[in-house]
Amino acid sequence: MEIGQLRYFVAVVDHGSFTAAAQRLHVSQSGISAQLAKLERELGHDLLVRGPRNVRLTHAGETLLPRARDAIRAIEGVRQSADELSDLIHGHVRLGMIAGCTIPGFLDAVAAFHREHPGVSVELVEDTSDRLQQRTSAGELDLALISHAGPVIDDLATASVSDERLAVITPAGHRLAGAEPRLGDLHDETVLCIPPGTGIRTAFEQSCARIGIEARVDLSGSNPETLLGLTARGLGVCVLAESMARGTELVATTIVDAEVRAGLALVIRADDRQRATRRLYDLLRSSLS
Repeated sequence: MEIGQLRYFVAVVDHGSFTAAAQRLHVSQSGISAQLAKLERELGHDLLVRGPRNVRLTHAGETLLPRARDAIRAIEGVRQSADELSDLIHGHVRLGMIAGCTIPGFLDAVAAFHREHPGVSVELVEDTSDRLQQRTSAGELDLALISHAGPVIDDLATASVSDERLAVITPAGHRLAGAEPRLGDLHDETVLCIPPGTGIRTAFEQSCARIGIEARVDLSGSNPETLLGLTARGLGVCVLAESMARGTELVATTIVDAEVRAGLALVIRADDRQRATRRLYDLLRSSLS
């Protein structure tokens, strides 16, 4: 068994197919397939069920995947220790982020990290906040910037970045612009919001549930800028965080009875000691504070 075979196995699982894994690792698909077949023969178990477009784990694959991740982290730890002897940082960091993230402090930190540590490659991964937490906890991501409306997964360390009330975002002149709106005022409006599994959507749904009304969303999209653009064109009103309207001509007004707040936070596995991951985490915390 070789560490490269384990890397191929994990990459195929994380990227969902042999084709995607081959593109990410810059190797041939046939090479990955041959190495995984060899690994399965050596282990005496099939690890993957090959489909026409994707793969799924067998029972043996589900059992052995965490062990494979542990082995890869152990090898990376050896490299990290060797690099520390010469005060160098190398490696690969998988950074999760909320979809459509354009927060200046986030972008500044990623750019500064690359300038300081050109030997570290950074992979940016967009997903919903619920999935970002799960993937960080499982070791698929090293750290992530999430939006949340409640506690995060227990084995993740959390650094709060911001905490905001929900707002109705409208064009100027709209009946709700600056009118101290309540959740019930949205009943006759076309409502735009980001998808379930995100902090803002969770805060909206929980706020509505607390006062006994339905959290109706007519159009959802993962990129807030797209929703703001549609709002500016009169499609409806956005339910987002107030700060998301900054730099636009739209009006953001806090929803009076939206009791649940949506916050931004950085999450990382509490036991993660990888030097590159910790350095990027520290830069993000400093830049976003």
